Amino acid sequence: MKNNIIKSLAVLVMVMAAACTYDPYKDDLVLPAETLTLNSLKTDIALDENNLSAPVLTFNWTPARKLSDDYIVTYTSKLDVVGNNFGSTTAIRNDEEDGVYSRSFTSEQINNWANDRWNLPVNKPFMLEFRVVVEFTGGPEFQAPEVRTVRVNVMPIHVDIFAADKMFIDGTATGGQEEIAVTLENPNLYAWYGDLTPGSVLLPTEFDGMTYYIHASGNATSFTPGVPIDLVMDENKQGWNISAGGKHRIVVDMEAKQAVIYDEATDLQPLTVDFYPNGTETLPLAHVTVQDLWAYGGGTGWGARKLGCSMSAADPQVLIYEGSFSGSVKFCIAQSFTDDGGNEYNQNNAYCYTSSTALTSNKIQELTGSSAREVRNTYMGMPSGKHLFIFDLRNNTILAKPVE
Repeated sequence: MKNNIIKSLAVLVMVMAAACTYDPYKDDLVLPAETLTLNSLKTDIALDENNLSAPVLTFNWTPARKLSDDYIVTYTSKLDVVGNNFGSTTAIRNDEEDGVYSRSFTSEQINNWANDRWNLPVNKPFMLEFRVVVEFTGGPEFQAPEVRTVRVNVMPIHVDIFAADKMFIDGTATGGQEEIAVTLENPNLYAWYGDLTPGSVLLPTEFDGMTYYIHASGNATSFTPGVPIDLVMDENKQGWNISAGGKHRIVVDMEAKQAVIYDEATDLQPLTVDFYPNGTETLPLAHVTVQDLWAYGGGTGWGARKLGCSMSAADPQVLIYEGSFSGSVKFCIAQSFTDDGGNEYNQNNAYCYTSSTALTSNKIQELTGSSAREVRNTYMGMPSGKHLFIFDLRNNTILAKPVE
């Protein structure tokens, strides 16, 4: 009796062990052999701007496994950028026709999708993935789909870029990377003024998520101070060599695609005006270096108002003031000054800028500058509301931009 019990227990243990290790998928289900293969004629391609309509990328595949006529077999292809996971808004999907085992794409198609559908940064290489999915429906049993994916490296069409979201100055000649600001007077001008030491200077520029470098179009690293340099903007980490330390001014004109690098000997200087007080030529000359302006007239309640102008980093003869006036004014270069004879004067005798034409918002207008009575007694109408006033004393103009 005891032996029978032991034998029964042994059988039970064997059955339980078998139940724990039994896998019908492995032991009973015979998986069909997949026959789908997929390949690309090239693993690296470059989009051809000179032959946009020609196929540049071709994928070929073989038929999937053969099943009975009870099944409907469909082939679907998808093209997308790696990382998009064949999303519904990014993937290029095609329902392939029966008996067709190839799909080609042109440079024009891929270039357009890169710009408009995938929003890829210009000039940055990217990777595409192409997938073929074969599905079987309608038959008596479920059939797993066959899926194959391949990837291809793509070199985009090169685009000449000359635009900036941000610009910086960097290199061994600097004290570290520093942003270069857009000038208030001109959105196409970037300007920097400061100390440089002997070494290299770079202009890294961010645009559309990429970093480029602005440098000489001929790749020259030397320059003549104060002379315009024709520029290019690309991925080459190149700039200029600074041979002597000291104050430097760098002005980049994005519209003209030119830069000027000034050293201390060639740097732009504030305007110095030599004039006769009251416009009276029998009096000794007066000399004033213009670093600010004083408004005077009905728009200031007939009191001299020091504007506290800032100088443009691009040109110290461009003065900028933000504010408003309640009426007509003239702009004097001094509130008090002394002539060569030691005689003292106030703004009523000074050299002033004005115009007989009222100033209009967002319109560059000419200024007349003189210490003659006719000019000193002319007051310029001002636009209402707060404005950014840009005095270009190098060219004798004024511009008023409304401030919201």
